[in-house]
Amino acid sequence: MANTYAGGIYVVAATKDGKTEYWAAATPRAKAASAVKEMLPPGWACTVTDRHLTPDQVAELNLRANGVRKLKSLP
Repeated sequence: MANTYAGGIYVVAATKDGKTEYWAAATPRAKAASAVKEMLPPGWACTVTDRHLTPDQVAELNLRANGVRKLKSLP
């Protein structure tokens, strides 16, 4: 777990054409949505949600600072 980001990890909802995906972003809150949007093709809208990850989910993601990863299931 030494590589896990110790700061906040935010859950971002990305939507396009009625489809929603959830992503985790190990960034400052103000940059989370734009960090996820950079990972997606044009046309996706991204917003930071109020959802929280459990400590086990955070450990499983093994995100480093500024890392972004698509979530397999809703937190």
